[in-house]
Parts: sequence; structure tokens; C-alpha cells
Amino acid sequence: MTSEFATTNVYTIRQIDSQKTVLSEKQVEAVSSEAAAKQLKQVVDDTDKIEVTLNGETVNEMGVSYWKQRIRRR
Repeated sequence: MTSEFATTNVYTIRQIDSQKTVLSEKQVEAVSSEAAAKQLKQVVDDTDKIEVTLNGETVNEMGVSYWKQRIRRR
């Protein structure tokens, strides 16, 4: 398999609290929104959900417990 099929994009990962305040924002380069979420190492206190955007559009969002169980896998 060649790397020509693995096009990367710049995603923004936002950690948002229950009041919809952005607690943290980080840009990462990844091949998919799930791959971008996997680059998040830890969650800021009081985070309610994690949102992954591409070009300003939300392409993935998940709760903290889902991220811990399915994405982080530790």
C-alpha cells in the first residue's frame, strides 16, 4: 500500500464544557477525525464533550467517557 492514499488534513480538537465554553483547542494533522481524536493525550477538567472540526465544520463529537473507553484505549 502506498502513502498516496493516506491524505492528511489539519483537524481542530476542542474540549468543551457543559456551558459550551471551549476549554482547550489544539490543531493536529491526521488522516481522519478519529485519528485526530487519538492524538489527544488527556482531557481538561470539566470537559463535557470533545469536538473534532475540519475547516470549521464539526466532523466528529464524543463524550469524555466514550473517548476514554473507545478512542484512548488505555
